[in-house]
Order: sequence, then structure tokens, then C-alpha cells
Amino acid sequence: MKIYCKDTVSTGMHIDLGRVAHTVTKALDYVGIDDQSHGRRVGLMTHRVAHELGWDRETRHFSLIAGMIHDCGVSSTAAHQKLVDEIEWKGAGEHCLRGGDFLEGFPPFAQYAGAVRFHHTRWNELPDWLDDGTRRVANLIFLTDRLDVVRSAYLSTHHPYEVLRHRDQIVAKLAPLSGTLFAPELFEALNQAILRDSFWLETEDEFLDAAIFETLSFWDHSMTLGFDDLLALGEMISQIVDAKSPFTHDHSLRVADLTYAVTNMLGFTPQRRQMLRLAALLHDIGKLRTPDEILEKPGALTETERDIMLRHPMDSKMVLSALFPGTPIDRWASNHHEKLNGTGYPFGWSGDQIDEETRVLTICDIFQALCQKRPYRGRLRADEVVAIMRNMVEAGEIDPTIFRIVAANQDELYKTATREGR
Repeated sequence: MKIYCKDTVSTGMHIDLGRVAHTVTKALDYVGIDDQSHGRRVGLMTHRVAHELGWDRETRHFSLIAGMIHDCGVSSTAAHQKLVDEIEWKGAGEHCLRGGDFLEGFPPFAQYAGAVRFHHTRWNELPDWLDDGTRRVANLIFLTDRLDVVRSAYLSTHHPYEVLRHRDQIVAKLAPLSGTLFAPELFEALNQAILRDSFWLETEDEFLDAAIFETLSFWDHSMTLGFDDLLALGEMISQIVDAKSPFTHDHSLRVADLTYAVTNMLGFTPQRRQMLRLAALLHDIGKLRTPDEILEKPGALTETERDIMLRHPMDSKMVLSALFPGTPIDRWASNHHEKLNGTGYPFGWSGDQIDEETRVLTICDIFQALCQKRPYRGRLRADEVVAIMRNMVEAGEIDPTIFRIVAANQDELYKTATREGR
């Protein structure tokens, strides 16, 4: 799962857009907690039905990527549960609109925004002004998305190998919806696609990624992104992460703003500042796996809940090492809970094992979190934030030099940390 880069970020990063979509989808699949392959299955099934329809290769690949990222507007485990519990849910349109807006913010993904916005709209209710291509892709994603929900419900009481024997029964649950929720032409193509054993076998986790990567290899998805586009990708993903809870809204963006300001005060080069800003935007991507009830709990976490929280830096590292190989972004992001005295997590690094960029990100993350309203307390004043962090310096947890710069500029940085909107 390598998305390759060359040279330095200042000269651009060469990426494969299909693999970026795959990596983002794997991160989004964290939201399902127990089911971490929904987006990838929907993308692959959408491509397979598109093939049955005789769509050209470019459109098939468009459908694959749109299908993989169709749920980019779902950050909440509660919303995900509703989507898998019901064939139709009246609140489904919210995540479609949100996802479309997120995709518009990253130019290479903007082309998929229309299909994502309408992927839960009934076929007979799609607006007339929508172009035919977007209508069909959006509705095909709706169809395969609901098929995957029915498939998952079937597998909750049956062994996977039984799917081949009962494939007609699974698809039959959606048959009454052809002509209303789903275009009859698309449903008929699905009925043909499911006759291939591979259609079902490829959706199993042991075959899924290999099938996707093989499919992606038949079309050139490569492009070179400048740093503005890389930041746009970071901001898009940060919006998905921050949307998970009202208590983390804009957290990633504000931490990124703080790191950019503090590194200017420290005299970092422009490229170094930009790289760290990108890491700050994405430092909490692993929290997509953390259940809503833990992030929003008003009291102290139980030991089990804390254990769940402790894994998010490693989840962040896995995603970011795939998105930005050959850069330190994954290291800075995954180390932002380390402490200079070795009491942090997940690695327990100490002293010189923690580089200056990570020390900046750690302090900015702490500063912004203390400035932000949380379920267990209100927003703290700037002097209260600095007092808490001074205690951390005295305990040997955070860098004293960087802290002194933050303390000397606390009012300016407090305004940055608490600014509303993007």
C-alpha cells in the first residue's frame, strides 16, 4: 500500500490518486469499529457492476474511487450504526452533503463530490439538473452500499462460504426497491454481476486489497501535487477527523495554526514549517477508531476506555506512513503524546529520542486542547492554560525552551487556538 514520493515536499510529491483514495478509505473504515472494509467493498462492487454495464474503463475507475470514498462524511460511530441498521435512514443525507463538501476542498477529489452528495438519494428522486453520468454513478454506489449492508447482516448469522450458495436470497432483499431506490438497469446489471463467484470472494478481507490494487493498475492515477494541494488533502482529512465530535471541532486545524505560528517564532525554514503543519493537520487521524462515547465522556475514562484511547497514535502512524512515505510526517504525528521524561505513549521515548518538531507539535496539541471546551470542563483562560503547562515543564514532560516562547506569546496564541471557523 505504497503511495510514493520523490525529492522533497518543496518540489512536489508524486502520488497515485487511487491509492490515496484507498488509504483514506481504510482510515474511514475505522469508524465502523467492528467492520473495517465497508468502503473498499463498496468501491470494488461498484466497479464490478460498472463492468457488467459495459461502462468504459475511465468511468469504471471513477466509480471505483467514488465508491471507496463515498462515506467520507461519516465520522461518528453512531451515524455509522444507523447506516448499517437500516436500508433507508432519513438522516443519511447529512453525511452525503458533508462528504461532498469535504471532497470539494481537495481539487483532485472534487470530481467525485457530486456522486458522493447523492449516493443516498432514491433513483426516482434524483434532481433533473444532475448530469446523467453522476446520476448513474451515485445510484450505483447507493445500490452496492445497501447490498453490502444486507451482506453483512447475512454474515452475522452465517459462515462466509455460504454466501455463494445463498447469493440470490441476499440480493432478493433489495429487489422490491428496484425502480424506486435503484435504477432498474443498474439492478439488472447487479443480478448479472453476482453470478460470478469472484464478485463475492473478492469482498473477503484476504482477497479485497489485492483485487483493488490489481484493478487500479489498469489505469494511470498518478499525479504530482504541489504543497498547496498536499495541505488541501491534509485539511480535508482533518475536517473528517474533527467532525467526529463537537468537542474536537476544528482541533486539528487550530493545532496546525499553532505549530505554524510557533515554528515561525523558533525560526524554522518555510519548508520545515509547512511539513510540520501538515503533520499537525493529520496528527489525530487514528481517533477515527475511537468510539464517540469515549471522546464525549463527561467523566474519567475507565481502564478499558483508556486502553482504547492509547492506540490512536499507532493508527495514525499506519495511515500516514502510507500517505506520505519517505517523510517524517508519520513519526511526528504518532509521537505527539510522548513526554521528555519517558512517561508518554505509545513508545515511551524520552530526551533526545524526541525531536524538536515533535516537541513543538506536542506543546501545541496540549495548548489547544486546554483552550477548547471539553465534555468534562469548560474552556480555560490563557493564564490557566499556561499555569498547567508550567507544571508539566517542572515535571520534565515538555520542552522548557518551546514552552517559554508559548508563554511569552500566550495572548496571541490563545486567539489562534480559540478562533472559530476554517
